[in-house]
Amino acid sequence: MKTKKQLLQKVRIEDIELFLKTIAIDYKPKDNQEKADLISEHFNVICTLEDIEEYEMIFEYHQEIMEDFEIEDKRHSYFQKLNISNPFY
Repeated sequence: MKTKKQLLQKVRIEDIELFLKTIAIDYKPKDNQEKADLISEHFNVICTLEDIEEYEMIFEYHQEIMEDFEIEDKRHSYFQKLNISNPFY
């Protein structure tokens, strides 16, 4: 006979953001372990501290990339308005 824990699937990293936003409506988790516990409890998945830390690392990296992209986009628009080539290329 399978136990309940064996029937649960591991959380997918791409779902963690939605789960965290949903949990934030009713809870204010103090740390990543509490976030993992709340996700496991409310979304019937197995979520560990390592899953949350991996998500945060990916999220921070994505934020840095987006900030770099936005800066480059603003530079491009600025130099285009001045009708000169972008010296950063």
